[in-house]
Amino acid sequence: MKYCVLGAGLMGKAVAYDLLSHKDTELVLLADSNKDNLDTAKGFLNNKRLETKLFDAENKSQIEDLFTLVDAAVGAIHYKFNLSFTEAAIKMGTHFCDLGGNNDIVDAQLKFSSKAKEEKISIIPDCGLAPGLVAVLAKWGIEKFDWAHSVKIRVGGLPVNPKGVLKYERLFSVEGLINEYIEPVRVLRNSRIEAVEPLSEIEELSFPKPFEHMEAFTTSGGTSTLVKTYASRLKNLDYKTIRYPGHGKIMRALYELGFFHGEARKVVSKLFTENIPLCKEDVTLVKVVFEGNSKSHELIIVDYSTKTPPLTSMMRTTAFSAAIISWMQAHEKIKEKGVITQENCVPAELFIEELGKRNIIVQGIKSPMFS
Repeated sequence: MKYCVLGAGLMGKAVAYDLLSHKDTELVLLADSNKDNLDTAKGFLNNKRLETKLFDAENKSQIEDLFTLVDAAVGAIHYKFNLSFTEAAIKMGTHFCDLGGNNDIVDAQLKFSSKAKEEKISIIPDCGLAPGLVAVLAKWGIEKFDWAHSVKIRVGGLPVNPKGVLKYERLFSVEGLINEYIEPVRVLRNSRIEAVEPLSEIEELSFPKPFEHMEAFTTSGGTSTLVKTYASRLKNLDYKTIRYPGHGKIMRALYELGFFHGEARKVVSKLFTENIPLCKEDVTLVKVVFEGNSKSHELIIVDYSTKTPPLTSMMRTTAFSAAIISWMQAHEKIKEKGVITQENCVPAELFIEELGKRNIIVQGIKSPMFS
């Protein structure tokens, strides 16, 4: 199989790493506008089946030329390009998935579903961690538990050894982080889709040691299309970001004072980039809770960064999830065609099995109650 990965940053090179782990991968074509990114990724991956290429994400003909060479492609750069990537994939008849992260872009992509179906390809947005992996976990439980009428999704990427008052270190772009902290949050409440404020509804939650005392608050993007998909099936569905205690109130204060908007946002973005260090030893915490009729069940992930290979947990849980989807598309494990969401097409059991092969273990899947 041949793959193209658009973007050679942290996530892109991790997607390429995972795709190169398959014996039947003939080629991974890694494209980026930055030669330094490509050179760094090439040294990290050190694989003869890898090819790198400079490209301009705004040049449609270049994108189309890349897509003609492969069976499936992954978008691992800014979400603003995903719509044009979708159009190129349809024109070239190439399977495509992306890391997503913006509801409006996904809504626009979905309008091309009939054209993608005509070309007998699948295009799947929002294939990272959240949105992404958690959508498949939600699907698994909703299909498994007919009694479930509420789903709570909680996710956080955090430093293992927190420092400072924020107790946070950067794991992806500051601009993406600020977007999550300021955009309206889609939730399902009493079977109605509603929008609530970000950085609100702070709650306490607990994971196994040493993460017994954590907090979670509303942020945008994590539910993606789930609220629409399950509006007629569930009463409630929401998403919150996990942080160490105290982080939410500080961010909420900045939000209320207007520091995340206008000219002030540029200053805050610069200060965040300069003063919040990149995280090298991180942990990803995931909790998906299914509730209904006095019953409940939890799925939990506690995943750490690795030294061999040197990958953060955020890279593993985000990029590996997208790579699994791309591998499924290339091997026709995903039967549906068109522009489709993960909860409507990804075989959940297989996806979770593939996570396990990468030592991303979902606790709560294997249980006597399911045997």
